[in-house]
Amino acid sequence: NNLYLISAKGKILWKKQIQGPVLGTIEQIDILKNGKLQLAFATPNKVYVLDRNGKDVAPFPARFNDNITQPLSVFDYDKNKNYRFLVTQGKTILMYDVKGKTVSGFTFKSANSNIICQPKHFRIGNKDYLFFSSDNKLKITDRRGNIRIKNNLTNITNEIFINQNSFTTIDSENNILRINTKGEVTKKPLPYGGKYKFSADKNNFVHITENILTINGKVSELNFANYTKPEIFKNKLKDNISLTDLDQKKIYLFDSSSNLVPNFPVFGSSKIDLFEDKSSRKYITCIGENDEILVYSLF
Repeated sequence: NNLYLISAKGKILWKKQIQGPVLGTIEQIDILKNGKLQLAFATPNKVYVLDRNGKDVAPFPARFNDNITQPLSVFDYDKNKNYRFLVTQGKTILMYDVKGKTVSGFTFKSANSNIICQPKHFRIGNKDYLFFSSDNKLKITDRRGNIRIKNNLTNITNEIFINQNSFTTIDSENNILRINTKGEVTKKPLPYGGKYKFSADKNNFVHITENILTINGKVSELNFANYTKPEIFKNKLKDNISLTDLDQKKIYLFDSSSNLVPNFPVFGSSKIDLFEDKSSRKYITCIGENDEILVYSLF
């Protein structure tokens, strides 16, 4: 449970022991609104906010007696850096401000059964939409926790994305499910019966089942293997889509037109991150062998 900050050249900038593994991803925030970023994340019993030197930012870490069961959700409703932290504990969602105080205006406190996915937030127009699944149903609320869109959908266990101006997911019966802001639902059946892994954003919809990868409607047949969920990375020219063959330890990188990027696949044993430095050079990072981190230069 040691957290490291490592430069792109491999230099360890700091190391900090934390209590438990990080749940989900680490968010970058600017709670002081001065351009100096902090790291916000949860472990099973604490919410941390660290500065760029790895020091705790008061009043964090916040300790919880009951286990935190989903990754920390960080919302910036109005893009003004007045962040809200959503902490999920089984059936309960708690909302805090950057001072660690409970947000009293958030009225949704507890469901009848465990919340089975990390709460997500979307803004369309001037309205906020919060999504989470509980009681075998999909909940869509406003920023205060009041139901915003009523629906009768059940068994929605996959992540929700915005794609083609609709809230989009794949349901348990392998249908592409789209919900508009009026609550109208459309379903499109997918052609295969296996388990789908997928990602989406405003312009891209990507899924894989067994060895069949589909990027924005274009189908590619890969080798049979155990693949990670496709990940979408925004790019100035063409977006990139990555997935990893965990059996053969191969990383694939495609553009949004389903073309394999030259010199791929490359060696790697995990999903990747893709980042761009100040000189607009692009890199990917991944795990190589169990005890090493690899950095590849793309261009």
